[in-house]
Amino acid sequence: MSRRSHPGDMELRVAGLVHDLGHLLRPGDDAGHADRAADAVRPLLGARVARLVQLHAPAKRYLAAIAPGRPLSSQSELTLGGQGGAMTPGEAAAFARDPLAQAAVTLREADDAGKAVGLDAGVMEDWRPVLELAAAAHGPVGDALLGSPYTRLALRSYQLAGA
Repeated sequence: MSRRSHPGDMELRVAGLVHDLGHLLRPGDDAGHADRAADAVRPLLGARVARLVQLHAPAKRYLAAIAPGRPLSSQSELTLGGQGGAMTPGEAAAFARDPLAQAAVTLREADDAGKAVGLDAGVMEDWRPVLELAAAAHGPVGDALLGSPYTRLALRSYQLAGA
């Protein structure tokens, strides 16, 4: 989704691809998956991608607070409570002040829209040049990690999991 709506924001697009990686790293940890994914991608893809990944779950809580009637996917409804439920007014105000809040909301909205049955997000090879550019922007560590068999396996597993 963000490929079409934000083609110039490579890091937002990459965050959209990897934001749920935490579900693969520790299955069943809905509450902590965003932090776990952020920690995993930070050395490879940088601080901004990691922060967007980290904020995608709080963005769901934020949207639940400011737009209570907003529809969620059935999976998002199930996990919202375990992630803290809708934000309080104070939490929502603090979230809105984060410099990446709007980008995180965009990621969240793309995540929700991307849960449509039959949506074509492309194949992993479509994303490889974008991932390579993002990794290269973060130096030799990113280049080395992107080329590792573990990273390729994790990304492939993510694709097969319906990302």
